[in-house]
Amino acid sequence: MTSTDFHLGTDANAASRGAGPLAGVNLLITRPVMPASRTAQRVAALGVTPLVFPTTIIEPPANTAALATALAQLSRYYAAIFVSPSAAEMTLAPLGTPPRALPDALRVFAPGSGTAEELQRLGVAQVLIPETTFDSEDLLALPELQATAVNGKRIAIFRGNDGRELLREALTLRGAMVDAVTAYHRRAPQTPPTGLLELLRGGHINAISAMSSDAISHLLPLVPDADRAQLLALPVYASHERIAATARTAGFTTVIETGPGDAGLITALLQR
Repeated sequence: MTSTDFHLGTDANAASRGAGPLAGVNLLITRPVMPASRTAQRVAALGVTPLVFPTTIIEPPANTAALATALAQLSRYYAAIFVSPSAAEMTLAPLGTPPRALPDALRVFAPGSGTAEELQRLGVAQVLIPETTFDSEDLLALPELQATAVNGKRIAIFRGNDGRELLREALTLRGAMVDAVTAYHRRAPQTPPTGLLELLRGGHINAISAMSSDAISHLLPLVPDADRAQLLALPVYASHERIAATARTAGFTTVIETGPGDAGLITALLQR
């Protein structure tokens, strides 16, 4: 599912219950629509009032020819790497279509548990992920992606329109034939965030979840200078050190680095 409109929602049942170990937490969820809805459900079950405002809009790529070609030829690939939950969704089940089945022999990789979970939700039984920290650097450390394994083999990387080049460059140096395929386009929302500003000005937001650097960089321009200090005073729960660094550079005074995905967010909230 994609959205081009401002979207702000709460779980009314969670808000009315006010029960659970995280009651009283009014959490701004900045993920794209589909993963944001799942995060909202999970935190609401613990008493959080989720406030969903996707600061990144996910859309199909303007030109889908390369994506269609890669999907038609997947049986020729050694591996497919999905760099994010949105990459998995927009490649395998765009706009709510039935999930596409992948060839049995294809090795499927994800940089973290959140993307792996999305792939499994879409029917991919086995997903290889890093064993310790979850990012591209640790993904590249897996034995299945070393030069002895990938030299001379084809690998598809499904990513957004401005994805990092680290995976493609490193695997190419290891002798792989790499196709970096744009599976989706991401952009900042354009609709004025009236509802968000009302919540912010009324003091109804007391925490922010950020699971991408875009979540921070897209949010700030939507908040007028007069309200910026109030925004920057809110604690940010960042799911990676790069995201945490982006938040600190932006001026947020309290940044909590969490583990990956919803599980990392919930663990950090419970320890607050």
